[in-house]
Amino acid sequence: MRVIKILMLLVLLLPGYSALAVDGYPAVTEDFLEDGTSLDLTISGPPLATQEQCVQYLLRRNPMPLITVEPRQLVQYYYTEGMSEGIRPDVAFAQAVHETGHFRYGGDVVPLQNNYCGLGTTGGGVKGAWFANAQIGVRAQIQHLLAYSATRPPQKPIVDPRYQLLKTTDKFGQAVTWTDLNGKWAVPGETYGQMILRIHQHILTEK
Repeated sequence: MRVIKILMLLVLLLPGYSALAVDGYPAVTEDFLEDGTSLDLTISGPPLATQEQCVQYLLRRNPMPLITVEPRQLVQYYYTEGMSEGIRPDVAFAQAVHETGHFRYGGDVVPLQNNYCGLGTTGGGVKGAWFANAQIGVRAQIQHLLAYSATRPPQKPIVDPRYQLLKTTDKFGQAVTWTDLNGKWAVPGETYGQMILRIHQHILTEK
């Protein structure tokens, strides 16, 4: 049985995996996860959690998130934008949860910026990028993840203000998994990817 579970995990980690489950997306239960550990995942690939799992995880942690749209609408944007670029939308959402403190903020970025991943922030009061609406903010985050994980251009016009700058660096297209973002997206960020994956694990397993 354990061998079968390992083989199923390997299939799920493949970016091209497209088997259907709840809501048309592959589902994973806690049986597939080692207790106390977080699986590393490719940045590119299909979602493992459903939209409803993402929404319910957020509302359990923060019933009144400081966002400019309803929680379900925001999650839907992650799935729409993420899947259009081949980026795992549920893990991108987990990244936003980590960056915003479950959408409570409290740092340099404010909710009206629709900036869910700290794009352009450098600390010391620098607020970073502002986006016209929530969907464009999500799109910018997805495009930035694409810039780290692939060299192909985005499917939609570039709204990520840091995309062209990242394209000129040796980090462009070099991050295969979420832990590859350690020290790249966040500096020093030695456990940056692991923190995102731990949130994603809770999204998958909490009832």
